[in-house]
Amino acid sequence: MARVLVTGFEPFSNHSSNISADLIETLQESLVVRDPWGEIRDYRIDDIEIELETIVLSVDAVGAKLTSKKLSSGEKWDAIIHMGLCQNCQIPRIELLAQNIIDMSIEDNSGRQLRNRLLGTEEYKSTIKSELILTNKGSINAEISFDAGKFVCNETYYHTLSEIYHENTVENKTHCLFLHLPNYDNFSLPKARELLVNMIGRIMFKPVISVVAGAIINDGKMLVAKRNDERNLGLWEFPGGKSEWGESRTEAIQREIKEEFKWNVQRVKGFGKWFHNSENFDIELNVEICKFVGSIPDLEQKQSWTSHDEVKWISHEGDVEQFIGLDGLVAREIAKELLNPSGSFT
Repeated sequence: MARVLVTGFEPFSNHSSNISADLIETLQESLVVRDPWGEIRDYRIDDIEIELETIVLSVDAVGAKLTSKKLSSGEKWDAIIHMGLCQNCQIPRIELLAQNIIDMSIEDNSGRQLRNRLLGTEEYKSTIKSELILTNKGSINAEISFDAGKFVCNETYYHTLSEIYHENTVENKTHCLFLHLPNYDNFSLPKARELLVNMIGRIMFKPVISVVAGAIINDGKMLVAKRNDERNLGLWEFPGGKSEWGESRTEAIQREIKEEFKWNVQRVKGFGKWFHNSENFDIELNVEICKFVGSIPDLEQKQSWTSHDEVKWISHEGDVEQFIGLDGLVAREIAKELLNPSGSFT
């Protein structure tokens, strides 16, 4: 059974309550977590039972250092999720950075008010694999943030991450994340619980990365591009990449092609979805039929290309050599449609 520490904070300043502490009080000692990618994964993963330890931290130096002291004394968890109140937030914030500063505009609950002080020598990033687990937002309404503030929330996050970075090996760092929750005017306990459970699931389950690929069709042919990076050198693909947090597939494919080629494209329609199961993560590949906005750009002008060194119009998957991953299967299906008099592209 995986062990997870979840913390919240007591009320502070003029607040009569703190949603993070209230959520802590509703949690049991164990929690059953479902696969957060269950609706898009093409096979089933059993639910995971989590052993929860919960703490309501004091809003002062003692509370800020309590978790790091527990870590330094030898206590271990598979994941640590700190939560706190963000009184100015409209939606929750997933904090991915602890800043190396404390600058308190108000006193904490011990009367302490430090202004513009360094907490250490460097900033610390969250130890979750954010590039893997934060590509498909699903139904969660939260934003990614790199500014956890300069009050006790950030101070707590900083001390915990500092201890994790100094005591854990590179390969085995404890997953640690901070969630900033809006006040009750903009949020509710059920939604806060849903977010917490979803984040625990994202940490504990094998992630599904949502990827978009753009199939640019013109005059009965499809455009493919050859990679020039070390890992995929010489392999062909449909341009695209990972969807960022909160992006639609249309936004993702337009952004990716703009970043990689400086081309402007327009999504015409979706073509299909492919799924790849690998050891450390799965890939959900969404293929979007696209066309250039305006005239076809000069495909020999490569100065602004970032990841490719050649493009080619093809009508059959065999017109080029090896594809990356699933792209060969995609090319085969598109080729069938190109030859079909009543197909998708007629």
